Amino acid sequence: MTPHAFLPTVGLLLCIATHAQNIPPSVDITAVELDQGAQTVTITYTLIDAEQDECEVLLTASSDGGASYLINTMGATGDIGPGVAPSAGLSITWNYGSIDPEGVYIRVMAEDGHVPDIQAMVDALQADRLMQRLAHVAIPRHHVSAPDGITAIRDTIMLAFGAAGMQTSQQAVTFQSNTVPNVIGRLPGLVDETRTFIVDGHYDAVTNTAGADDNATAVAATLEIARILSGYRFRNSIRFIGFSFEEQGLIGAQTYVQSGIPVWEQIAGVLNMEMIGYYSEDPGSQQLPAGFEFLFPAAVAQIEANEFRGDFLTVVGNTASQPLIDAYMAATAAYVPELSAIPLAVPGNGQIAPDLRRSDHAVFWDTGRPALMLTDGSNFRNANYHTPNDTPSTIDTLFFLRSAQATLATLATLAEPINSGFDSYLLGDLVGVHAHEHPRACAATARQDRQADLLRVDLGVCSAQGITASLFDARGVRVAGRTFRPADGVHDLPLNGLRAGMYLLVLEDGEQHQTLKVDVVR
Repeated sequence: MTPHAFLPTVGLLLCIATHAQNIPPSVDITAVELDQGAQTVTITYTLIDAEQDECEVLLTASSDGGASYLINTMGATGDIGPGVAPSAGLSITWNYGSIDPEGVYIRVMAEDGHVPDIQAMVDALQADRLMQRLAHVAIPRHHVSAPDGITAIRDTIMLAFGAAGMQTSQQAVTFQSNTVPNVIGRLPGLVDETRTFIVDGHYDAVTNTAGADDNATAVAATLEIARILSGYRFRNSIRFIGFSFEEQGLIGAQTYVQSGIPVWEQIAGVLNMEMIGYYSEDPGSQQLPAGFEFLFPAAVAQIEANEFRGDFLTVVGNTASQPLIDAYMAATAAYVPELSAIPLAVPGNGQIAPDLRRSDHAVFWDTGRPALMLTDGSNFRNANYHTPNDTPSTIDTLFFLRSAQATLATLATLAEPINSGFDSYLLGDLVGVHAHEHPRACAATARQDRQADLLRVDLGVCSAQGITASLFDARGVRVAGRTFRPADGVHDLPLNGLRAGMYLLVLEDGEQHQTLKVDVVR
């Protein structure tokens, strides 16, 4: 925190019975015909749903290699829209007009109306993994005094986002001739891809500290939230961001807002975690900035009635972010009721209360975007702030866990999880051709190594640049994943104690995919 200013497709999985939540539908594109004269494409597909639910089917198209599906497909006809019954031989016809089909991906997606269980997502965020993440991140990391540390954490974030199967990128950020990037992971929404929610935390620290609360807690929470939510599909898009140079004046966030947001993207809400792990039940452990009693009398009265104990999470928004505050408080009450949270809505963009602008959320306020700062109060509670004493041993595990869970619950609620399946195809493969069989991403085999608790994936000789491996359980939840580079030879996918049962391994190289059945034996 800045200093005080004035003080996949899942295919045959759908046929497996389960006692968990509803199994997602499956889409398999079986044939594609391109008529360049009429400028139409006809897609034949099979829709499978284990419960035989009617589905809503959506056609989307991409011109950037499948990174985003933003081409207007309005006017497509056939077995599309709501009320499509599971069947083989379904078809959609789309007039693509003047678009060059050479580089266009098409995607057929189906959802069955069943909403994945957000409480299950919340419960998957466990204290032991969260604290392990914290211990790994809480090292000296500063662009001058500890450059190796900040580089290591940058790499940690990138690897975690990549292992979760997300789109990953880095945005160069420069401060006084030093460059430390923002690190970004993205889960594209399957229905309204432009509508985007952000969860973030800055990954730099001041000199001479491990910065456990400030702000390794936020980084660890971001990585765990990303790991869990990447196993689900959402109506809207999510971005996970590790910002750089926050301690130098919100430089990373400013760079992102100025040049990192695509023109088509609508930032519908930002959940900025800024120190979320320090907790005290001692009376008088929570201090307040001067003037808070005038700005937030109800909140101050609540804190005073609790003898100024530092046992709550502060949910800070500006007045324009009130709906986002309400969403956070509602999700917390519904999914993490044990967490005490106190909301503050500061007038305007917070200039009247400078202590509430001391993190990356303020940059979004200044550009008219709704954003929250989620905080334990920093130096108004934590005496270890910006000192060598800010270590993992000072973090309250349960409070830290509940704060992270509340953020996950809010993010999942806003992004709107959907029970869905999809399949995609590159139209360029059909230019001059009239049909296709679905290609395979190399000729792979997989076997379990029980002793090492690994899945050995043999890709053979593969010409792809890289292969993304995703392991799905019987609920259609992504339970493991990794990107294999180089995309040939034998690679290991850790199973991390997954229970015995049948899983599907989906291998993708951006254009092709292969699905392998995997039986895990214990």
